[in-house]
Amino acid sequence: MKKYGLISLCVISLVTLFAQKKLSIFKTDTSKLGVAIGAVDSITFSSDKTGMNIHNSDKSVTTLPVAAIDSITVNDVDPQDLPAVVTGTVSGVSYTTATCGMKQISTGASVVIEKGICWSTSQNPTMNDTKAITTQGTDSSTVSIASLTAGTKYYARAYASNAFGVTYGSQVSFTTSSYSLPVVETVSATYNYSTNKATCVVNVKSNGGCALTERGICWSTSPNPTIANSKYSSGITTGQFYAMMSNLSVNATYYVRSFATNCAGTSYGNQLVVRALMGNVTFTMGIDSTANPEPFRLIKAAMDSACYYYNRYTSFTANIYVYYNSGIPTAQASYHGSIGFGSNTTYMWVGTAMHEMAHYFGSGTTSVWQGKMVSNVWTGTNASTLLKTLTGETLKGDAMHFWPYGINYKSEITSLGDATAQKNGLIIHTKIVQAMCKLDCGL
Repeated sequence: MKKYGLISLCVISLVTLFAQKKLSIFKTDTSKLGVAIGAVDSITFSSDKTGMNIHNSDKSVTTLPVAAIDSITVNDVDPQDLPAVVTGTVSGVSYTTATCGMKQISTGASVVIEKGICWSTSQNPTMNDTKAITTQGTDSSTVSIASLTAGTKYYARAYASNAFGVTYGSQVSFTTSSYSLPVVETVSATYNYSTNKATCVVNVKSNGGCALTERGICWSTSPNPTIANSKYSSGITTGQFYAMMSNLSVNATYYVRSFATNCAGTSYGNQLVVRALMGNVTFTMGIDSTANPEPFRLIKAAMDSACYYYNRYTSFTANIYVYYNSGIPTAQASYHGSIGFGSNTTYMWVGTAMHEMAHYFGSGTTSVWQGKMVSNVWTGTNASTLLKTLTGETLKGDAMHFWPYGINYKSEITSLGDATAQKNGLIIHTKIVQAMCKLDCGL
């Protein structure tokens, strides 16, 4: 009974005071039983006091004859009693996730209760920090690490625990990717005369690592527009999309840039220039500038100005061959042919150039146009309505020419008044030619 009493007192004290130690039970046959004190739930004795029952936290019971116990001591846990783990390499590091390998070398003196990877922004992380438990049954495991912060350095270790405690593998470190601004390109910006809008094509090449919150275009009459200026937003995904510039003035030059916004901020694409031009009329000078320097200078200036008006206020597209022949009385042109000027410098001005360009695009030089001119009155509804709306006049003509605003004579423009009124007359001319040849005649 004396031995029973001593064992009872000893065991109660050990379980209470040394929960993180190892209980070594030395038997009379010189063998030893090691028990993790932290895994002991309770100890009882048989009714006749001849047996000691160790009740473990896993519900198992170890029973020993009291007579077989020589002594009981408390020791630090031996390294071999703990599991052995190796921390693997970290891979697949992104902005908020990573993957870390681990390998369990041994279970130690009892079964492994838990294993995985623990991590922290401080060195030597433990199970008390953030962890990911693996339930893979193989010795080697791959553990996913999630909910990380972008652009942050982390430390990670493999761990495993059994009844005797926790062991850790070596420490590894890694840094998550930093979010960056989106990468965006302004592909094109094309003005549409009929709608007074510009259609832009934008390509968001990268979201910078975090989701877009806005994308689109911004524009202004000053260079380098921002989202504080006029803007059009469309979607929140990467890739190519269309965006519209609206409420544009035909008398202004606009600067447009694409933009995209994410958690890191707003980035801008390359800048494009948009002018209210719909046409693409150019010309090729077939005039010897050395032999005819003055005609070359005057005719080129006239054609430059004429192309400006036709490009800004019509949708015609052409490259016109322009030549000089001193035998031509004034100037001449053919449908989709060429334009020729004679030696009379009076006709080497923008009005004559625009008059001949009207012939080039079919005014008075095509049967369909001539068929719309009935009894000297234009019967096409588009051009007739346009002129009525602009000036209240009736559009008239003959088999070759139309009036008013046909610029058949220089006085048709110069008699309109000051420079602003004359410029408006040239603009009306281009709009009427567009309406007659394209809309009414389908040329």
